[in-house]
Amino acid sequence: MGWNIEIMFMFAISGIIFYNTLSENRDARNLGLPDRWFWAIGYSVFCVFVECLLNIGGHLVWEYPWWHRSFMGVWLIFLFGYFHFYVAAIIVIGLKKMKTKIIVVSSLYVIAILANVITMGLLGWRY
Repeated sequence: MGWNIEIMFMFAISGIIFYNTLSENRDARNLGLPDRWFWAIGYSVFCVFVECLLNIGGHLVWEYPWWHRSFMGVWLIFLFGYFHFYVAAIIVIGLKKMKTKIIVVSSLYVIAILANVITMGLLGWRY
């Protein structure tokens, strides 16, 4: 597991683009779906498509046996690779108070740091 240009662009830049794509009208709809959910699905599909193209071209290697270009593998990449990222963004964007937004985003960082400390520090797992 590691950082690469695809991960940096998909999560840094696409998050900014996603935010700026959303309608200011919270009741807006696209193809019958609420605007925010429509774009979360759309951007997730696009990101999976890019990952598959990179994998086909040999520029992105998937190490896990369940993370591959099969029907089930693509759904896993969609749901756990990208869709939850956009859902988290929808939740944070929808929060009313800035303090709450900061707490939620900070909590995500704390969870990631703790996971690294536990797996690498306490359990001795190395990548």
